[in-house]
Amino acid sequence: MGIAERREREKRERVSAILMAARDLFFEKGYRATMDEIAERAELSKGTLYLYFKSKDELYISVILEGFHLLEERLKRELKRAKGAENRVRAVFYAFIDHCLENRAYFRTTQYFLTEDARANTSPELVETINRSTGELMRYGVKVIEEGVERGIFRNDVKPDVLALAVWRMATGILDLAVLEGDAGGGKRPYQEVFDTAIEVVLRGIKAG
Repeated sequence: MGIAERREREKRERVSAILMAARDLFFEKGYRATMDEIAERAELSKGTLYLYFKSKDELYISVILEGFHLLEERLKRELKRAKGAENRVRAVFYAFIDHCLENRAYFRTTQYFLTEDARANTSPELVETINRSTGELMRYGVKVIEEGVERGIFRNDVKPDVLALAVWRMATGILDLAVLEGDAGGGKRPYQEVFDTAIEVVLRGIKAG
């Protein structure tokens, strides 16, 4: 292995160690976790952290983006299996729900970033990074609604981008309750009936004819 390859491998290993430490501490303490604590957990100097991440905010956003990546992979898997316009909308909806319930620490971390205080104290560049990534995930919902409209399954006056945003915010509101309540047991989602009712009301409301 050459010098350049070794250095690149060491860089990847350090970045991985920093992200792992940051993830664990943000999950444990939320945004209160400090760069000193992250450096100690990663067994690196604080100065080394700043060689790879400009700020704690950048690290925090990196952890959120990890969760986004997991969600996107799940969306792709579920959509491969889903047939029919209505089932494809359900697939996107429940992929999001189950991802958040199975990865509650990621959900809580992301929800904190949605608060006014968090965004006000984050650089515009990082806010734009999250907004762009959120938009890319939202596109999965927009696309399945567009497909249904094009095939005449959903009403042609439906605005896919507006509806996708409304359903997402509805889902996160119910998730806030479900995550606070914890596991319902019996293999069911907390607030199962509420989730089911919400998406079926939406589907009935947009169905053509």
